[in-house]
Amino acid sequence: MTNFSKSRLLQLLAGVSLLALVLGRPLPGEETRSLADAPMDGDATESHSSAFNRAGVYLLGFGCAVLLALTISVLAVLHLRHKRRMATVSPWRQGMSGKFQNEAEVAALLLEREALEVACEGFSNIIGSSSECVVYKGTLSNGTEISATSIQTVATNWSSQNEMSFRYKVKALARMKHPHLVNLTGYCTHEDPWTRIFVFEYASNGILYDHLHNKDNEHLNWAARMRIVLGAAYGLKYMHHELVPPATHLNFGADSVFLTDDHAAKLSNFGLMSVPISSNSSQKTSSFTLKSIKHVNAESPDLQSPGFDFDIHSFGVFLLEVITGRAPQREGAASLVEWAGEYLSDPEMMWYMVDPTLKYYNHDELVGLCKIVAQCLSTETQRPSMLQICDKLGELLRLTPALVAAKSTAALWAQLELQDTVSSEM
Repeated sequence: MTNFSKSRLLQLLAGVSLLALVLGRPLPGEETRSLADAPMDGDATESHSSAFNRAGVYLLGFGCAVLLALTISVLAVLHLRHKRRMATVSPWRQGMSGKFQNEAEVAALLLEREALEVACEGFSNIIGSSSECVVYKGTLSNGTEISATSIQTVATNWSSQNEMSFRYKVKALARMKHPHLVNLTGYCTHEDPWTRIFVFEYASNGILYDHLHNKDNEHLNWAARMRIVLGAAYGLKYMHHELVPPATHLNFGADSVFLTDDHAAKLSNFGLMSVPISSNSSQKTSSFTLKSIKHVNAESPDLQSPGFDFDIHSFGVFLLEVITGRAPQREGAASLVEWAGEYLSDPEMMWYMVDPTLKYYNHDELVGLCKIVAQCLSTETQRPSMLQICDKLGELLRLTPALVAAKSTAALWAQLELQDTVSSEM
């Protein structure tokens, strides 16, 4: 119950109490009257009228008291239901430092296991798995689509340190909210049967890795790839420059970029887990880990620290992967960075790197992207920050943040309807 609700309830209680005192108090002088002062026959009618009025006043006061009791009961029930649905992520107290215990707690939605079981069709709708976790796709009762990452172990193998790490990650993820992140929807803890689940929003088009390397997945043209590149850059910029305290990704790549129904980019696996989210991803090996999300000093973040520098290098490799359609590593072949090295500095040869499945590409944009790639991979000069990279990409690709972000369902359908109308008129 909010402070506002409590104060209003106290005011209501005080007001009704005062009213009851006023209504129940004898009239002036009435408390000194005796039986000898009783009215004569001529005053009988007036006496009965006064008694009737007092009875009405008492009845009204009783009604107000009953109404107050009902109001308090209803508010208490609503408060308990709200408190049950919304839980504050509290750190595991055993073995934790005082500094962590004193950190501001972050609210996250605690979901019941039964609700998730129904949403995920009895935990049968599996969309990804590894040796240590399973990812389910589900739909909550309000229509929200989710992906639920369930840790696969048993209670006897789950230590207090594991529990502390789980709760820390829920707390860390709960404060990370951005249009280009796969945001945490909630979490679930249950003891019988033992359950620990992270619940994220659902990105319906899977991971970018599959679209680039699996022929059975939907083909992405040059324009779609450029929109994804800038969206992914915005996600990293948020983590490096806008989140307080800042955080590094540490697992960034095409396999951590998820796509919405209109192919907007959303980053996942923020130093937390890497799980294939497609039955076609078996060739991409990855596993769940309980590593901590890497945070840095909010007052003086060192943007040249190994974590940030690693993300910048990973973004350069990511750009090459999007341009070429080649995986970073191929069995029995040179790495993508080694293979592309001889073409990056020669505008006349850059076209040789372009994914051969692309029917069209913009040469000027290709040249600009290759310059950014070279800066991100450089071992001799200082690499640019994600803030600088986003500025360069925005100017090069001429895309605004609004065009890069995912559209609402209503906006998407309106756009499709408009496209159909324009097509029919041509």
